[in-house]
Amino acid sequence: MTVITSTKPLLMMTINLLISIALTAISLTAVEAQPLAAPTTTLISDSNTTNTTSSAIDLSQQPVLQERTRIDTATQINYAYMSITFTGNGTLTLPNNNINNRVNFTSNGSALISFMTQSSQGTEIIRTNDGTTATLTFYEIAKLNPVTGEGEGIIIAEVSTNPSGPLAPLNGMVLAGIDDIRPNGESNVTLWEWESRISNLAILPI
Repeated sequence: MTVITSTKPLLMMTINLLISIALTAISLTAVEAQPLAAPTTTLISDSNTTNTTSSAIDLSQQPVLQERTRIDTATQINYAYMSITFTGNGTLTLPNNNINNRVNFTSNGSALISFMTQSSQGTEIIRTNDGTTATLTFYEIAKLNPVTGEGEGIIIAEVSTNPSGPLAPLNGMVLAGIDDIRPNGESNVTLWEWESRISNLAILPI
């Protein structure tokens, strides 16, 4: 017995297969033709974080104190410490209603020097021509050249004086500045007011 099979269904199946292959090829070509998206970076920020910028130390435009000092005595305590006394003279610039008043003074003081840290701490009494006094409590860190004896120091100091006297604008003032140390034992000191945004008047006793 001979079986006769129609070729129409077979032809339709072949056409459908070719169409599927063609459509698949077109899709793949389209995908390959698409340009790659540029990589993106996601920035995660903390809403509770406050952005801050660093600021320099705010100092007065004009120096408050300019002084030349000289070591009078030096006493070796041990290998690490030495005590000194010194005298000097200089000029104060007092702010008063936006007018700078210049006042001459003489001074004497003492300090404890640490060889290990190349630092010193001490007190100094300045005295104006009319006898008014003020006390400076200071701390200094220096860099010294052991060959030449020259050095440079950075100083911070606080002034204490009669709050109702002629030097009242200096009372409680914090000063910062530099010390130019000479080989002959003399120093040229220049101090500016640290213009902090925090006032001591805002500190109330508990």
